[in-house]
Amino acid sequence: MTIGNISQRTVLLLGGIVVGLMLSSAQPLLAASEGCGLLKPADLTALLGGTPIAKPNAGACNWTVPGTSRKLIATKLKATGKTARMEFAAARNGAAKVGRIVTDVAGLGDKAFASLEPYGVALMMLKKGRVLQLQYWTGAAGTAKDLGALRPIAKKAIAAF
Repeated sequence: MTIGNISQRTVLLLGGIVVGLMLSSAQPLLAASEGCGLLKPADLTALLGGTPIAKPNAGACNWTVPGTSRKLIATKLKATGKTARMEFAAARNGAAKVGRIVTDVAGLGDKAFASLEPYGVALMMLKKGRVLQLQYWTGAAGTAKDLGALRPIAKKAIAAF
């Protein structure tokens, strides 16, 4: 059988190639899913006020609980090595430059800092030339208490990173 000037065999072969390319290009989705694997729902229940649902999203994982405004976003930055260290430093300097309260946090990777944000708390951690960022959205301006609540979660995430 032919379709126009193209045989059925050619159509099947091209279809197989397209499916193969689609499957091989799914690698970024795998990376996003791995971000969700850094934490378990039970790790986040107290922080988020219920059993969270993980949703991979372009290299990040959004943990939400229906009916609440709180959420946790875990993002693995793609940069590594020197570039990752530069992005970490730039993020710290940028947060301070716009007037955020920035605090160095010990015991989370090689270096870490937190910034109190209008939405809650951002925590950026550098470990072995890679960067992990956690954003804890509380529905209000971030406080030291919010950072304290996020710290044990960050410790688990950076250990798994």
